[in-house]
Amino acid sequence: MEKYLHQRFLLNTTENWLWFFGVLFFGFLLKTLISTLLSKLIYRFLKRESAGVSINEFVSLIRKPLEFLIILIIIYLALDELKISSKLRIIPLQNIRFSILIHRALDTFFIVSITWLITRVIRFIALIFKAKAKETASRLDDQLVPFFRDIAITLTIFISFFVILGFVFKQDVASLITGLGIGGVALALAARETLENLFASFTLVLDSPFVVGDDVEIGIITGTVEYVGFRSTRIRTSDGSLVTMPNRLMVSQALNNLTERKHRRVKHFLKLEPSTTIAQIQTLCEEIKHSLGLHPFTSIEKPMVQFDTFNDYSNDLLVVYYISTPDWRLFNETKEEVNFSIKEILEKHNIVLAIPKSKII
Repeated sequence: MEKYLHQRFLLNTTENWLWFFGVLFFGFLLKTLISTLLSKLIYRFLKRESAGVSINEFVSLIRKPLEFLIILIIIYLALDELKISSKLRIIPLQNIRFSILIHRALDTFFIVSITWLITRVIRFIALIFKAKAKETASRLDDQLVPFFRDIAITLTIFISFFVILGFVFKQDVASLITGLGIGGVALALAARETLENLFASFTLVLDSPFVVGDDVEIGIITGTVEYVGFRSTRIRTSDGSLVTMPNRLMVSQALNNLTERKHRRVKHFLKLEPSTTIAQIQTLCEEIKHSLGLHPFTSIEKPMVQFDTFNDYSNDLLVVYYISTPDWRLFNETKEEVNFSIKEILEKHNIVLAIPKSKII
């Protein structure tokens, strides 16, 4: 048995190969269990600061990158049991030794796994702040949390990229950044629209013409803002479509924030039959004003109900009133209630609306 264990195959004994495959087997077998237990253990330490975020949400965020990191550690430990010849080279890349390629690949994946883990921690912190933002009356913090979350994630990925270049591939990062500065003009010209959208996103955050959840009208698009990102803003229209609007267009066009309106105006004409008497018109005006004054959403602003003009086939009554709500659905429901009340008043006094008369020549 001992003789069998000391037999060599590809520069390593059978015992080394058994340790190698054993570490891999048990490591891959237990990786999910270990990552889940570690996630729950970390959550226990952060439980006081993680109000509003459940343990299941935390585990679902952290478990995958932890599992990937554990896999890399297992591979490190397994490879430590083997001896790899420093003379072995890859045929397509004859100048690169196989051992160097393996170590660089593992180092790269290790930095990637740490970056992945940090980005998930950032998302977890963002969930905490998002839960706290829901408790405040302002909706601006609801928009700022995902915006700064994306900034932090982007910076983390950007830094890890240069860490890989510097520590794994031994590149002069300072010279590379300087070179990027020299070629910055060409890069800016190539990515002009992307940079415009990026700067426009900062303008939207600093100027705050709207926040997530506001109803806005820009160009021919009207809907509710769902998300403000680096490049674009997503707007959900009334028919359920999701419109992605570049941020540069959001700051370069006239934008109407419908949510900021204190009230909405309703204006229409009641076209009465020419036979309608003065007494009926006066009674109709008074009762419509009285009805509008009783409604909780139309009593804030003084309504206007006046005998406006004569037409060929009708006497026109102008009705103008304001509904004190920015909500489109509530606005339509209130307008419907007012229309029903006007209809009841017309029927009560036997007042008939005029019908346009066609002339046959």
